[in-house]
Amino acid sequence: MNITLCGAGNAAQTLIALLGEAHQVTVFAPLADEADRLRATSSTHGVTAIFQDSSMHSGRPCRITRNPHEAAREAELVLLATPAFAHEPVLAALAPHLPEGVWIVALPARGGFDWMARRAVACCPQVTLIGLQTLPWACRVRAWGRQVEVLGVKTTVGAAVWPPERCTEALDRMEILLGAPLSPCAGFLALTLANTGQLIHPGIMYGLFHRWNGAPFPCEQAPLFYSGVDELTAEVLQALSDEVQHLCQTLVQLNPALDFRCVEPLAQWIRHAYAGQIDDPTSLHSAFRTNRAYAGLQAPVQRLGDGQCIPDFTHRYLSEDVPFGLLVSKGIAELAGMATPAMDRVIEWAQERLGRVYLVEGRVAGPDVAHSRAPQRFGIKLDDLLPVAAAHGPPLPSR
Repeated sequence: MNITLCGAGNAAQTLIALLGEAHQVTVFAPLADEADRLRATSSTHGVTAIFQDSSMHSGRPCRITRNPHEAAREAELVLLATPAFAHEPVLAALAPHLPEGVWIVALPARGGFDWMARRAVACCPQVTLIGLQTLPWACRVRAWGRQVEVLGVKTTVGAAVWPPERCTEALDRMEILLGAPLSPCAGFLALTLANTGQLIHPGIMYGLFHRWNGAPFPCEQAPLFYSGVDELTAEVLQALSDEVQHLCQTLVQLNPALDFRCVEPLAQWIRHAYAGQIDDPTSLHSAFRTNRAYAGLQAPVQRLGDGQCIPDFTHRYLSEDVPFGLLVSKGIAELAGMATPAMDRVIEWAQERLGRVYLVEGRVAGPDVAHSRAPQRFGIKLDDLLPVAAAHGPPLPSR
């Protein structure tokens, strides 16, 4: 296939390794000097992905470019391996040049992806949109443009397809390309609520740092992120998960045709996604602390020099997973008339750290909603949302 891969980070470099040998991969890297840095390494030497079982995959791109016309003109498949805040500008740049019938895949989609994407690519006929709930793997670049380490592979990943009648074909093909099993969600509304990153990342950041007093700390004392989940943080994560489950129940009461089977409680999701990799799955707390795929991953910090660090509140765990995740679910709950005290607490803390205003007196009404994917940004009302979701969410196809 002719594949246009957007991005240059951990996920993108893993995809170069997995796909670059068997397919024509064009990397579209419009940000900063990423194209130049990749061109100087991966185009010559290729990228190697090393898995936990010591197996390796190597591949190289056929082209690396910052030019959207060059990147898009022959694309059969576009893979968005970028933070969610880059999805819209990247699609806007590519859309005028995309051929008819292109497939666009977001890895992961995060909340409200379809609302944004269908607007961004409205000029492209016969587009297929595919969104993944999460990345299929936990991965980290070890040598820029040369080597990535795949720390863990999920046993299954939720995915949604629009239009829904293309679901079976699209997910069958994507399973082969990614080498990971995909389980269909009944539409993008279900996928939005099944987004576990919106719970895990802001929830753990809140748990680790909501009591931080502003003083730098020795970098060697920077906490582990997933393995650093304590009982209090697990309670925060549980409360966020419970509110999403309540929201699903509320929406089904309003429209029984909705199908939210892919929206698992967080404790159930982590046991399924990392089956065989968790030493103690008896509680949410123990599942995070004993998940071998998460071992050793530190919380994001900024280094100040002299071995001192402070939390990095600009990291995607807040800058992406709040406006393109938790705020989207909060916005849907607000449309449904449902209170969300746990979501409100985390979002209000996060917006202060980010220097943004999303919630005003507990409502999705701040000026920075315009830079999110909350339904309020798109003028979506509950009467609009539920019929559309039901129409795009038929019974799950048999695969």
